[in-house]
Amino acid sequence: MTLDPTRTDTADGQGAANPSRRRVMKTAGVAGTVAVIGGSVAATSACSSDEEAEPTKDANLPVSDVPVGSGTVIEDTYVITQPKEGEFFAFSSVCTHQGCQVTRVTEEAIICPCHSSNFSVTTGEVMSGPAEEPLPKYDVTESGGTLTVTGK
Repeated sequence: MTLDPTRTDTADGQGAANPSRRRVMKTAGVAGTVAVIGGSVAATSACSSDEEAEPTKDANLPVSDVPVGSGTVIEDTYVITQPKEGEFFAFSSVCTHQGCQVTRVTEEAIICPCHSSNFSVTTGEVMSGPAEEPLPKYDVTESGGTLTVTGK
């Protein structure tokens, strides 16, 4: 048997230079599947649950950074609320559902953007799920116009 260098078909009968429609569609399908799976992994990695997500460091911020009737998320570890003038509460900013960062505080709730869990601004308890566990609560003290949150 002699090899013909001008021949373009491969051992399976499919031409390397002119791939069949079936081969093109199969390759496109595999590429599409890989893209969807990769996108899903990337999208959920920011919301992965991590048992060691509890903050271990203290945080300080001016009292003026925490609006009355709302709150503020600091250092991607804590959320501090001030439901009434001079009344401060501190919680982990990591949602107990799938580990997303809470990003918004309203007059009544700390809200997780990933799946819309709502937590109480005074207790951290779940007001609406899918989260089932409250946000961990931390000590917060005020001295000289500065709030200090003490980590575990």
